[in-house]
Amino acid sequence: MSENPLLPHRKLRELHSLMLRCRKLELKEKSRRSAHEALLAATSIHLQPGDLLSASPKDQVTAQLAPGARKPSTSGSLIAVASLSARLPLCAAAARGLQAAGTDGVVLAFAQAGVTEYGWQASLEWAQQSQLPLLLVCADATDGGRSRSGRRPAPALDFATISRFAKRLKLPVLTVDGEDAVAVYRVMQESVLRARLGGGPAVLWAVMTPLNGEAPKMPRSRQPIARLESYLTERNISFGS
Repeated sequence: MSENPLLPHRKLRELHSLMLRCRKLELKEKSRRSAHEALLAATSIHLQPGDLLSASPKDQVTAQLAPGARKPSTSGSLIAVASLSARLPLCAAAARGLQAAGTDGVVLAFAQAGVTEYGWQASLEWAQQSQLPLLLVCADATDGGRSRSGRRPAPALDFATISRFAKRLKLPVLTVDGEDAVAVYRVMQESVLRARLGGGPAVLWAVMTPLNGEAPKMPRSRQPIARLESYLTERNISFGS
């Protein structure tokens, strides 16, 4: 099978290795999240030196994926905050700084559906109006976008609210299977390129296996790493294990 220039074999192997690393980090941190290795790897793989990454204060796994953090001798370009009260406004301000500096850098912010994120509406509105290079990746493992308690706090992120908000602003909201590494890679690739060229922000809404109090026990064939390995095997692309 011929090689896709937009997703070359080299990048697929790198994606596989990064997914293994994410899974190892999640096990080390005893993360109970729903199979996030595909989402984390297929988004962070597009980051370059000078880009910035933001995760929730307690997310130690994502924090280790910041540009530079992959090299022991350097520190990652991480937007560190102590609470969620001003995280996304700070991300928007950082994106404005990158824009003002004339770089092609982007800010990648991870969030969880159903979690209160103060200021997200104002942040995205500013980002869209000013065409800031801000990418919000929201993992939805909440069974239809509801918070695990069944409530939807006013500042919380849920798909219905952000869809209505984005439609008014003409802000791109891209829905993807968050456990399909290739699908996430392609959507993120387009969004990052658009942001680097001055096309403004985007929201990537990643649908995940719902969490119901326990970490999901999906068949191995449906787990993100196994799915990517099947994809590689079908295309006769070698990969390390």
